[in-house]
Order: sequence, then C-alpha cells, then structure tokens
Amino acid sequence: MENKKLENKKSVLMRDNASNPLLEEGAKLYRSAGFSDDQTELFTEKSLGVLNDYAELCGEGTDIEYRIFRGVLGIMVRVYIPGQAYNPFTSGKEARKRVFDNLLGMNLNAETVRLSYKYAFGRNIISVIIPLSDRKKKLLKDPMILSVVLGVTCGLICLGLPKEANSFIIDKIASPMMSILLNLMSGIMGPVIFISMTTSIVALDSINELTNLGFKIIRRFVRSTLFLIAVSIAVSALVIQHLSDGSVSFKSDKLIDLFFGVVPTNVIEPFLNNTTPQLVVMGFLMGVALLVLGDKVTELKKILMQLNEWAMSVMRIVLLAIPALPFLSILTAIAGGNGKELLRGWKFIVAVYIVFTVSVVIKAVKTSLVTGIGVREYWEKFKPAIMLSLTTSSNTAPIKKSYEITERDFGVKPEFNSFWIPMCNAMLSPKTTVNVVIAVFMMAVITGTPVSPIFLVVLIIVTLELSIASPGTASAWTIIFGTFGMPTSYVGLFTAYRLLTVNYSAACTQAYYMLEEVEAAHKLGAIKES
Repeated sequence: MENKKLENKKSVLMRDNASNPLLEEGAKLYRSAGFSDDQTELFTEKSLGVLNDYAELCGEGTDIEYRIFRGVLGIMVRVYIPGQAYNPFTSGKEARKRVFDNLLGMNLNAETVRLSYKYAFGRNIISVIIPLSDRKKKLLKDPMILSVVLGVTCGLICLGLPKEANSFIIDKIASPMMSILLNLMSGIMGPVIFISMTTSIVALDSINELTNLGFKIIRRFVRSTLFLIAVSIAVSALVIQHLSDGSVSFKSDKLIDLFFGVVPTNVIEPFLNNTTPQLVVMGFLMGVALLVLGDKVTELKKILMQLNEWAMSVMRIVLLAIPALPFLSILTAIAGGNGKELLRGWKFIVAVYIVFTVSVVIKAVKTSLVTGIGVREYWEKFKPAIMLSLTTSSNTAPIKKSYEITERDFGVKPEFNSFWIPMCNAMLSPKTTVNVVIAVFMMAVITGTPVSPIFLVVLIIVTLELSIASPGTASAWTIIFGTFGMPTSYVGLFTAYRLLTVNYSAACTQAYYMLEEVEAAHKLGAIKES
C-alpha cells in the first residue's frame, strides 16, 4: 500500500459499510503490523459502527476522505466526514458501548488505543492511533528486561569504582532521579483515580441502573477483593513468614483516621495530599450527581470524558519512564553493597504464583457449584481469552473475546456484559490486589517491620481502597509504601520481580474476571431465558 506521500484517499458512506475500502485497508495494515485476528476484528468492528452511524446521519452516498498509514508511534487512522457535528464517542445509539470500550482502557499496565475528535470547517475529523507496542515483543527488545540487565551491569561496575565516585552516583544521581520518577507517578495518580471513578458512573444509562444493578455488583467486587486479600495474606504468612505479635508504627488512631477520613473537608485537600479513599468517594459522588442531572449537564459530561482522555495520555507519558525504576533500584542495591536483597525476591515470585493458582481454582469450583457447569467446560470455553492474556500480558486484548464467550456460550445478557466489563476493569483488579499484599509482606521482611494484627487490618483497608481505585501496580506500590511509612525506593525492585510473574498474573486475572461474571450473571438473573 502506497503511503509515502500520505495523500488522503476517498470513499463513500453506505448503509452497510462492511466493504468500505477504509476498513479493508485498515485490516490489511493491522495484520501486516503483526496484530492478531481478534485484535484486527475488534478494530474494524468498532470502525464499522462509527461509519454506519455517520451513514445514517449524513445520508448514503456521502463522500468521505481518509488517511491510514503506519508511523513510528503506531498505526494512524484519520477520517474526514462532511456534515453536521457528531462525536461518535459521546453521541448516538452505539456511543454508550464505545464509551465502555474506552473505560476498558483504564488498565494502566497496558497500552490503549488513543482517540480524538474535532469539528472544523464543516467536517467531522476522527483520529485514532493504535500503538504497535500492544504486540508481543522480542525478549531482548523489551525495555523492562534491558532495564534489569543494565541495572545489574552498571551496579557491578560501580562496585569497582572508588568510594567517592560510588557514593556520588548513588546519592547524587540514582537516588534523586528515582525520587523524581516516584513523585511524578504519585502526583498524577490523584486526577486519574478521581476521573476514572467519575466516568465509570457517568457511562451508565440512569440512576436506576446504578441502584438496581450497580450496587449489587459493587458488593460482589468488594467480596471478591477481600477473598483475594485473604488468600494473599495466608500464602504470604506461609511463604514469607514474618508474622509477629509485636507493635508496628501504626497506632489505633491511624486506623480510626482511615475509617472516618474518607470524606474530605474541602475539594482541594484530596488532590493536594493524594488521599486515595477521599478521591474514590469524591469521584463516586461526582458521577452520581451527573447521572441524576442527566441531559442538563451533557456538555459537562463531554468535558469530563475529554479530561479522562487527557489524564490517560499524561499517565501513558509517565509510564514511559517506568523501565527506569528497576534500573535505578538494582543499580542502587548492588552499588550500595546490598546485592543479597535481590535474591529475596524469589519468595515474592513464588507467592504470586501460588496465590493466583489457588484463587482461580477456588473460584472455578465455586462458580461450577453455582451454575452447574463443569470446571473443564469453563476451561475449554475460556481458553482462547486466557491464552491471549497469557501471551500479551494484557487484560484489554481479550475484551472482545470475553464478550463473545460469555454471551454466546454462557447466555449472559448483552446489557449485563456492557455494564459488568467496564465496571470490572475500573474497580476489580486481582493483579493489583495480589501484588500489593505480597509486596508489603516482602517489604516488611526487608525493612525488619513485624506484621502484627493491627498491621494486617490496615493492610486490608488500604489494599481494598487501592483495588477499587485500580491504579497501576507500580503506582499502587508507591502509594501503599508511602502509607505504611516504608521506603519507596524498593518500588523499582518489585517492578523487576514482577517481570517473572506478569504474564501468568494476566492470564489468571482474565480467568477470574470471566468466572466471576458468569457466576454474578446467574445470581443476579442476567442469563438469557433460552
């Protein structure tokens, strides 16, 4: 396909745009770039829905222009459609589903499709960038792997330098750079948590939908998260073995503050202090208020969705720096003569594998008892989506497959699917829950902090709050280490450990998502009668 001059091509809108040259060229380019058939089908299906909406609005036979090419950042698609203004991401009968699809991209550990819309000179201009980094990378080209290798290499080199030079590198270069990155990550999490909670509520149809179904699902999310926390604590106590009856830095008044401090004294305080529970509560209340007002605040809702796009873009930029964290942490540990601490990570890795295996097996048996469907059948039906998560280490890649499997093979109603999946990605994060609990146990060992009963109570509360807010794992570690008064310099070290578990964690998380959805659909009456 010739795209050297990047000239616009022309096409015509029809009532059914399935054979539109734009879609055909796009699918061809996706496949040539290495995307799977499932990903290609997902992109083209969403594009088809947009074109069909415009055909209905502007009329059959409307001339459109488009440009599609493969660039440095990814595959770029830009479409120019003349006629009245129409934002396909916030308007029309298919918009609600597209809003949900956008919310699904809030898993901060994965790349997401970047969307933009504007109306200029009588034309609707839609731009889409599909990052090439969603594809499976070669091991030696993975920046995280390179970060670990370089960290070990540079750390060993620093050990051979004079003491003054070694101290200068650690104290004046590595440690300040790490502090800057962690502060940057922690600072952006406040707006991201607030906006993600608000938009997930705004995307619903009405307050009745929230009260009738939403709160039931939220209760299930809380129970599931508590179950994952309990399994993680139990396994950590056995594998890491650092329980104690002694006191820790947390006092009872700190615990009381966590219970009663969820409502801020003003709207600015949570953002200044980056208080996760207050941001969750504010986001929820803001979303409910907008949902009650309905069409009266349509423009405000549009602004909020644009703010969400902005926040996600900023987070993606910040996440580009994450590979520097394991490099700096490993460099500091080895150069500082603490290389033995790196070997303690095997307990973290083993505990993660055990927790995910045990949790998924228990969930599969429980779901089988509730639905009367055998565990083997669940595995056979879920396997395509689980394997997609395993190979991509992402829970956004198998979204379309999850829709198909739960609706076609298990009879889950489409309206339940369209509500459950975005709420699940916005609120329930097994990867975050499990990794945070086990990381804190490991941090307790490294820093010599005994894990007492009061410590466990606070750990449960904070982990539950972070799982509902669903920040990225590295961001969650940054917040929780700070909450527990532990040195955040170890965040990069645990990011390095996580490299050995991330694919398995993603696959087990996908299995847990789908099992929980089918079980919830049976209990909440969301199974088709046929």
